[in-house]
Amino acid sequence: MGFIKTIGFDADDTLWHNERFFGEAQIALKDLLSEYADGETISKAILEMQRQNVETLGYGIKSFTIAMMQVALDLSNDELDAQSMRSIINIGKEMMAHPVNFIDGVVEVLDNLSETYELVLITKGDLMDQERKVSLSKIDKWIKNIEIVSEKHSSTYKNIFSRLGNVDESVMVGNSIKSDAVPAVQAGAWGIHVPYPITWELELAEPMTDHERYFEANSLSNAVDIIGSI
Repeated sequence: MGFIKTIGFDADDTLWHNERFFGEAQIALKDLLSEYADGETISKAILEMQRQNVETLGYGIKSFTIAMMQVALDLSNDELDAQSMRSIINIGKEMMAHPVNFIDGVVEVLDNLSETYELVLITKGDLMDQERKVSLSKIDKWIKNIEIVSEKHSSTYKNIFSRLGNVDESVMVGNSIKSDAVPAVQAGAWGIHVPYPITWELELAEPMTDHERYFEANSLSNAVDIIGSI
């Protein structure tokens, strides 16, 4: 083991698939609202509604379902019938029941790291849904420290990493530049961005490519190599 002692992992779209279920839900909503608007209009309306709601409703499937309902009412001029609104609620419920499937290579990486490093899961979103995924994934086989937070600021990482060790000997690994890598670096830790094929637009940000503690990895196993080189 080198300089790094503590490794933080994001959950959604870093360890297991998540964003694709939101894409599938949007497809279902577009079919439902096809007589009121085209697909592009619906996608833009959902994104804008999520942007407006995030400070009060936070992240996750429940807030996304509310956004879908609001968009449906707006685009239909409040004419959407009760049965269709119930269908939107069911889209959200189906999302809450989706399976937890690890991304390829995750299990091998966790097997490799769990006996050597202090590992911590740092994930944001709806508490009940995140707890459901943590339970179904059996992630506690490898990671004993589970942190479910409402938002990921630099202070979030400073507080968590300082409780587990030294902040400057900690690294955060995740698929979001905005929520994982950048605020960890700003906290005084290290940050590794591991991109996922789909990125939610509200998570887009400029990489800190000129910072010595910021790294881009093409896979989780590549992130492990980077950690070993620090």
